[in-house]
Amino acid sequence: MDRIAHTGAWDGLARINDAVAHGPVDILLVSENFGSGHTRAAEALANGIERSRPELRVQLIELGRALQPQINRALLTSYLGMIRRAPNLWRKVYGRHHGRLFPRWLQWCLHQTLYASLSDLIETFRPKLVVSTHPFASSGVGKLKQKGFPLRLCTVITDFTAHGSWVHPEVDRYLVPTPQVREQLVQLGVEDCRIQVTGIPTDVQFWEEGNRLHARQRVGLLDKPTVLILGGGLGIGTDMLVQMAAKWKEEMQIVVCTGHNRKVYQWLRSDPSLKHPHIRVLGYTRRLSDWMDAADLILSKPGALTCSEAIAKGTPLLLYGSIPGHEEQNSRFLVSHGLAVQAKNEEELDACFAQLLRKPDRFQIIRENMLRWRKHIHPSNSVEAVLEMMVSEPSSEFLIKA
Repeated sequence: MDRIAHTGAWDGLARINDAVAHGPVDILLVSENFGSGHTRAAEALANGIERSRPELRVQLIELGRALQPQINRALLTSYLGMIRRAPNLWRKVYGRHHGRLFPRWLQWCLHQTLYASLSDLIETFRPKLVVSTHPFASSGVGKLKQKGFPLRLCTVITDFTAHGSWVHPEVDRYLVPTPQVREQLVQLGVEDCRIQVTGIPTDVQFWEEGNRLHARQRVGLLDKPTVLILGGGLGIGTDMLVQMAAKWKEEMQIVVCTGHNRKVYQWLRSDPSLKHPHIRVLGYTRRLSDWMDAADLILSKPGALTCSEAIAKGTPLLLYGSIPGHEEQNSRFLVSHGLAVQAKNEEELDACFAQLLRKPDRFQIIRENMLRWRKHIHPSNSVEAVLEMMVSEPSSEFLIKA
């Protein structure tokens, strides 16, 4: 699979055209980088398609970074700034449209800001099927369908709740994580026949059965109680969490992964209070499955992709903090279904660490719930659903200009 613009290596449509001069693709996966989970879900789906049908040509693009890189960076900076400095404002913005569709004027603004040249990209790729893992990307492609582009559009919902921004009448099929999300979409006006419960796509590495002792040997850890701290691809909150966990460093190992956040990584690596043989600071790693195998407990905010990977791996989840809105909804879902426990303050966090060390059975119950739950969310479900959509194709005559 060719991947364009999700690593930041490609900026602008001209380079995309150079990269795909060899012709159209069968499946175009589109996402956005407002949180890395959307793209990780798309990558997992793309990898699964390639394993199942290697003859198909698959392309993955983060649309905003490809089409409007400067505007995309500004929007991402504004988004991160708001959730850090004005979380209540973001919660209000999110909640305003949680139970209703995005107004057409807002979709028009989004299209003019990020997706004005999306039609050129679509004409370059001429995909038989577009699969979106972000609501903004679904909106952009849906706008082209309104104008007559012969596209089939599949939207993969990558949270444990259905926000109104995901819903667009042009979507041919929704792949959703749970029956509850199916019900929410129906309440928002989506026909039940267009919804399929598949789980959130996760990479097959998280489904491989691991041995904790062997995993610890592979990554260079002692055979000692271990907490893995995650903050998604952006490393959000990892600096705070490792500082709170560090008081337990004599009794347990603490591994913190800052993802693509180089600033936090460098700050933690230089912090003298964290220079201890039981504390490991990691940046982005492709061995996250090994680290999950090695851990007794994952401490994280409730990002849906990270939590889905933990469920697939069967490593218990301890949730602390959340991005207002969708992650708060994720947390409620996971805790109510016995797939995680939540600590609301440092005192509760310490109590959970004490239980891990002295009463680990509490977390064994979560693991058992995870292993039962994951029977319904195997990644092949999403792959099969997408490939089924390839059977019926619209005309490939791209003659309409947006």
